[in-house]
Amino acid sequence: MAELSELYAEMHELVAEQVLEDLRDGDRKARQEAMQLLKQNNVTATAAEGSTLKKLKNKLDFSSLADKVVPLTVPPSAS
Repeated sequence: MAELSELYAEMHELVAEQVLEDLRDGDRKARQEAMQLLKQNNVTATAAEGSTLKKLKNKLDFSSLADKVVPLTVPPSAS
């Protein structure tokens, strides 16, 4: 019988392959599963210069708008 760590490694590989296949097939649920799998395995990405991830990061950078944000205030109660 294979060692437990070998079984876990095989299970992990099969799950990862299935999630990737589902993503490629356009399964919308697979996106959440893939994100969870990456998170659970501490997988991170670095946005390399010129990469799509870097372009997305630049589009999502709202730091230049910090001085234009109006703080929300709670209206006085009508009591």
